[in-house]
Amino acid sequence: MDAVLAGRAAALAARLAELTGGATRIQEINRGALVLCTIDPIDSEDAWVDVQDALDDADTWSVQGRGPGPEPRVLRAELRSADPGSG
Repeated sequence: MDAVLAGRAAALAARLAELTGGATRIQEINRGALVLCTIDPIDSEDAWVDVQDALDDADTWSVQGRGPGPEPRVLRAELRSADPGSG
């Protein structure tokens, strides 16, 4: 993972942790990075808008899982490297 992509992923992970209070993890994937964040249901529309704004830098994102309980909800954001030769 190149330094620019690593910085983008770290910034997104920090912002999501701040907004959701969830635990975050960054994984390197082929030509990109995956930012995972466990989240509780977001009750406020304003809070959800803030999360979506934070995800503007992501190439794709989704929410998986049912949560709360044994299967937590996970916000999955994928960032792709601008350099096709990296990753």
